[in-house]
Amino acid sequence: SAMRTLMSKSGMSSEKALELARKMGADEAALKKMEAAMKNGGKSSSMTSGTKGKVSGMMGMRQQEISRRQIDFATAVTEVERSLNNVNAYADALRSSPEAELTSLVNALNGGYISPSSGGDPVLNPNVLPTGRNMFAINAEETPSSVAWEKGKMLAESTIDMYRKAHGDSVPRKVSYTLWSSEFIETEGATIAQALYMLGVEPVRDPFGRVNDLKLIPSEELGRPRIDVVIQTSGQLRDLAASRLFLISRAVKMAAEADDKAYPNYVAEGVVESERHLVDKGISPKEARELSTARVFGGVNGNYGSGIQGMVEAGDRWENSSEIAETYINNMGAVYGSEEDWEKVYDYAFEAALTRTEVVVQPRQSNTWGALSLDHVYEFMGGMNLAVRNVTGKDPDAYLSDYRNRNNVRMQEVKEAIGVESRTTILNPHYIRNKMKGGAGDAAVFADIVRNTYGWNVMKPDVIDNELWNDIYSTYIDDKYNLGTKDYFASRNPAALEEITAVMLETARKGMWNASQDKIKKLAELHTGIVEEYRPSCSGFVCDNSKLRDYISANVPAEVAERYNNNIGDIRAESIRADNDGMVMQKEEVGTVDKITSNINGIMVGVMVAISVALMVILVRKRKKQTEE
Repeated sequence: SAMRTLMSKSGMSSEKALELARKMGADEAALKKMEAAMKNGGKSSSMTSGTKGKVSGMMGMRQQEISRRQIDFATAVTEVERSLNNVNAYADALRSSPEAELTSLVNALNGGYISPSSGGDPVLNPNVLPTGRNMFAINAEETPSSVAWEKGKMLAESTIDMYRKAHGDSVPRKVSYTLWSSEFIETEGATIAQALYMLGVEPVRDPFGRVNDLKLIPSEELGRPRIDVVIQTSGQLRDLAASRLFLISRAVKMAAEADDKAYPNYVAEGVVESERHLVDKGISPKEARELSTARVFGGVNGNYGSGIQGMVEAGDRWENSSEIAETYINNMGAVYGSEEDWEKVYDYAFEAALTRTEVVVQPRQSNTWGALSLDHVYEFMGGMNLAVRNVTGKDPDAYLSDYRNRNNVRMQEVKEAIGVESRTTILNPHYIRNKMKGGAGDAAVFADIVRNTYGWNVMKPDVIDNELWNDIYSTYIDDKYNLGTKDYFASRNPAALEEITAVMLETARKGMWNASQDKIKKLAELHTGIVEEYRPSCSGFVCDNSKLRDYISANVPAEVAERYNNNIGDIRAESIRADNDGMVMQKEEVGTVDKITSNINGIMVGVMVAISVALMVILVRKRKKQTEE
């Protein structure tokens, strides 16, 4: 369908498109050969003015002959042709992968050589096939690559355009970026490129292609204000590419010191605001000035997560989401901007860096997960969103950098992404029907998505509307598509339905879903009925939220509530007894080890004392003998 649309707009057949693509390729090759000939001819290190004129003439003629739509269509046709030609090759590579894995494993155990291969998502990088090779990730020093730099520039401009449309033609003063190792590897540093271009700084490559230096893009060339950034790094990215974090910190300082005349410098303004915020919090002026350019932060104590997921899902542990935001800022407040400040935690530094932030950006490079199916998205992106709201008093815009289609990278609002994902997965009867063919693990996927929906509702309420919760209720509780959802969960994974109903009830209890009283009662009756029939699964939602249990008990008859609480109480008591038994056993084992160690140490001390005494006796006798002589 898309191809037919392109064909009609371009006015070309697929055959003509392929002919055009070949001609374009030939022209490009000719131009490159012409330039190379001039370089090797000894006349000049670049093309002469005459040659440049010929080249410009060729390019001008080609642009006149070929429209933009025709070029797009030719590119699309060649991409389809390339993909179709490679289908069989990729299929053969997949089929041969298991045997190659085993052969390589045996070869490695025998001390043999394993040939290298690039890694990553097979959809984005089919060259990982066949597997069974020694996969490498990336040379961090070469990032952002030339391709990543161009993509990063385009996505940064797209971010600005999206913000302008939503905010009356103004540009954001500060943008937050999340850095993940998987995205960094597969895009060769495109998100880092976005951050650098926002600052108005570009990479400088050495003769070996490494990016070890930076230079300012002139304000007139940039054509807009320099935009401040704040970086949230995952633990894996921190371990993989420390030098890139240092690079961003240098870029912030360069941008802050830029003497711009044509446009405002939001980086310089942001540094002043950060310093003011730190001083207001009681930090000395000297230290505040030193910390005012800190923009790269991550987990404290070398941690790999934010530590907020358990808190988010334990609704009785917090009453206001600001408590979660404070926990996030505390757990993700280590500075990773230089070797000297590596992993250090300074009071209020992260908070000061978040001032003026108006956009948060999260990368998405894989087809295997989305904003709802992966809990780390609401943890990191949602956590940053909540932290910014807590510091600035307003919700930032939230965008995904979507790299899944390497030929069409784009920015996408997280609300749109959640809407698309929910309607193509958990609300899609075709998806549900096929997922129901699986076992307990597939049933658990539904519960995971519902739980992550709740997570987003906590972190950024405006991206989850009341309609979505009503649709989830209609699909899984009312079974509006007649899929037999209740029987499916009962036979495959009752714990998943316990979780789904508990999460929905907690969402209602927290006031995030304006559910009718009839829906609440029906959910409570279904939940208590499953717990009674199949026993509690004892997830955090099912067993560890006393306020939720009281809420559920208040919406079922008294005798049902009594049996429900007894069931939960029995399971909790068994869990406590098991934990206590385990602790006693551990103490006994430790005591035995200590006793053995103590005995051994006593024997060794006795032996050492005896040896020392014997040596002293020998020395005394020897000296006495020497004196007598």
